[in-house]
Amino acid sequence: VVWFRVLVYFVPATTYAFSTMLAAVLVGLAAGSFAATPLLARSDRLLRRLAWLQFGTALAVPLAATALAAAYRTGWHTTADVHVSLFLAFPAAFLMGMSYPIGLHAWAGGGRSGVRLDATKIGDLNSVNLLGGIIGAIAGGFLVLPVLGSRAGLAVLSAIYLVSFFLLLREIKGARWQRALMVLASAAFLLAALDIPDMLEAVSGRRYPAGERLFWRQEGAQTTATVRIRPLGGRLLYLNGLPQASDAPEMVRLHRLIGHLPMALHPHPTRAIVIGLGGGATPGAVSQHDATVDLVELSSSVVEGAAWFSHINYDVINRPNVRVRIDDGRNFLLSASNRYDVVTADLIQPEHAGAGNLYSREYFSLVRGALAPGGLLLQWIGHRSEVEYKLILRTFLDVFPATTLWADGQLLVGAMEPLVIRRDAFERKLQWPETRQALEAIDLDSFERLLGLYVAGSEELRTFVGAGEILTDDRPLVEYFKSLPTDGRNAVDLSSLRGDVSRHLR
Repeated sequence: VVWFRVLVYFVPATTYAFSTMLAAVLVGLAAGSFAATPLLARSDRLLRRLAWLQFGTALAVPLAATALAAAYRTGWHTTADVHVSLFLAFPAAFLMGMSYPIGLHAWAGGGRSGVRLDATKIGDLNSVNLLGGIIGAIAGGFLVLPVLGSRAGLAVLSAIYLVSFFLLLREIKGARWQRALMVLASAAFLLAALDIPDMLEAVSGRRYPAGERLFWRQEGAQTTATVRIRPLGGRLLYLNGLPQASDAPEMVRLHRLIGHLPMALHPHPTRAIVIGLGGGATPGAVSQHDATVDLVELSSSVVEGAAWFSHINYDVINRPNVRVRIDDGRNFLLSASNRYDVVTADLIQPEHAGAGNLYSREYFSLVRGALAPGGLLLQWIGHRSEVEYKLILRTFLDVFPATTLWADGQLLVGAMEPLVIRRDAFERKLQWPETRQALEAIDLDSFERLLGLYVAGSEELRTFVGAGEILTDDRPLVEYFKSLPTDGRNAVDLSSLRGDVSRHLR
């Protein structure tokens, strides 16, 4: 679990990155077990060999992390998934793979030659191994990372192997120089563990623009959130090393538009929900309307980080009409008793691992069930490859037949009934001082400018996407973007999409 967190500091958090890391661990375990086979012949030396393998693992974890960071700083090509995974995980996984069969023979056969393995003891050891895997998976995400962080977490977890080395040494009869070995082993381990670099800072020289400096950081159970400062001022929010939000004017305008557009189109929104916080510009924009807002964010670290962007998010965390919930967006919608006039979401890249859950037919259907009559869903789609764009748009149309496209083709507005845009309803919103000022800040202070964002309606969109596959929970094709047709990887061309907004006016 800690290795996975370190991995995404070096490479984007895609399905391919996680699959490669898992493959490196599994191949390492298998190769280590295969390499251990010749060592099982000398049963009288099993404990000794197991002890040194534990010590080797204790050193391999910190040394591999240090080597990876050093290679990255020197410019070696460690930005590929395979390189990072082999550097970081394979050495220790190989030694773990060697340890298991040797430990199994030492335990179930008592380390005595000519003694058959005890089936009951094999079952006991496998049960303990399974239980340890369960506890470790839980503790890694919910205890080690939030409390210790990835750097100290690697050191503490590898220290467990050092303790195992000490305990095994005590069981070896006739072993000489035990105390001296323990002292020397402790010194070697401390040198290696204390030299583990801050892995997030280790990548800063190549992954982040020159001159940026770290301002704030928090490693949480779900993500590592950092705020960095540009050389000439300005703040950026990174999640697991990837840019999520900033206070740059063009970024703020887009995120605010994601919040304002559905609120401006709905005739009278009184309750809204925003999935995802980011820097807070989107829910902040929604909060400037006369409505109550449920804000659902998966990571508490992101909530803490958004506080540093209060100057562009209207201090959304502390607004009286906003309720912040730390929860998974889909789980929240499943259990929510409220129905919402507007549902919108922060900008989420569909290629990232797990993001398919917020682009699937099941998710859009779940949102549809949470909408009040006449409710609207806004979905960011952005500008991406043609095949990905049409996959998302086709899926959206499958659930929301009355879909419209806005803002140069970046935003989708979904509804169950044809969208009706009323001038009088929009101008009533402008009578609220907070709402007017917020809309003026993104040049959306007139009905004509609102209509100017319109691109196309459902008829044009259906013709554009044509027939084809859609995204589902079981087939999140945008997460497996490397498997998509190569002839559709060029940037999408939206020049043919032109609709008449007057059909929606009343």
